[in-house]
Amino acid sequence: MNVVAITTLRLHRLRVGSSCATYLSTITSSSPPSSSLRKRRHYTAYAWGTSNKGTIPLPEIIEEGSKAGAGGGSGATDLLNRGTVIDNPREIDVEKAFGSGTDGSPVTITHMECGPTGTATILSDGRCFTYGSNKNGELGHGNKKDILVPTQLTVPESCPLSETGISSIKLGNNFSAIIDKNGDLYTFGFDGSTFSGGMGYLGHGDGKSYTSPKLVESLVEDGCHASQVAVGESHMTVLTTEGEVLTSGAGSYGRLGNLETTDQLYLEPVDMLVAEDIVHISCGSSFTLALTKDGIVYGWGQNNKGQVCIHI
Repeated sequence: MNVVAITTLRLHRLRVGSSCATYLSTITSSSPPSSSLRKRRHYTAYAWGTSNKGTIPLPEIIEEGSKAGAGGGSGATDLLNRGTVIDNPREIDVEKAFGSGTDGSPVTITHMECGPTGTATILSDGRCFTYGSNKNGELGHGNKKDILVPTQLTVPESCPLSETGISSIKLGNNFSAIIDKNGDLYTFGFDGSTFSGGMGYLGHGDGKSYTSPKLVESLVEDGCHASQVAVGESHMTVLTTEGEVLTSGAGSYGRLGNLETTDQLYLEPVDMLVAEDIVHISCGSSFTLALTKDGIVYGWGQNNKGQVCIHI
């Protein structure tokens, strides 16, 4: 069922992949709040779930001789001494996982992002680490090898991203997207596959897949800057600084919001939202939601389980 209608959805500071979860917890004193206490609060990262591809940066997880059962997809697994299942929140040792800052001083985690099988972490000194499954180059390291420990994302000096720094990152099932501090968009990973080439997951228009971040030049040519990006299983949605919503990728289920089911190799505007003041976007596997400044939510795409919250 293809739909464009109104619903509501609000999530805050939590990202959940298909097999792991991370969140930032504020740790404060049990004493009554005060301005001095607020200044002293600090943040601790916790993680839990499946980490068989290194998606959770814990050096050792399961004690010797212990077992843990994990079920998902079409089967279940009994793990022994593999360190691949964390069944309760464990604190991440930032120094052990990511080292010291570029100047040797301690760093903190400012942002964490979970994809279905990978994780990204941005530190206070601006460095970004990605780790986990990398079978399509979706972690951006220039190869398709799984990254089992947190590894800093590096790009060639010829890539503008090496100078601007990363503002945000989103991890999809087999591709990822980055917005740099100038508002430029970079994508990498799998572009989709058809007999004639890619399907436009990455929005470059060439139907090619990339294992390192590549600038989406069409946005630059149009004078657009990205403020948010969201990724689904096989499509991407971008919110520009002007409040325009753009989509690319697989058109099945109407997930691109253009009343069609054809694929789009380039990012194209969702015309029905041109007059709306959109402030937030979010993608599910094959559907998208967009929130306006007035609290109205537009949704479109696959609705077979009511995920767009439209009941027709």
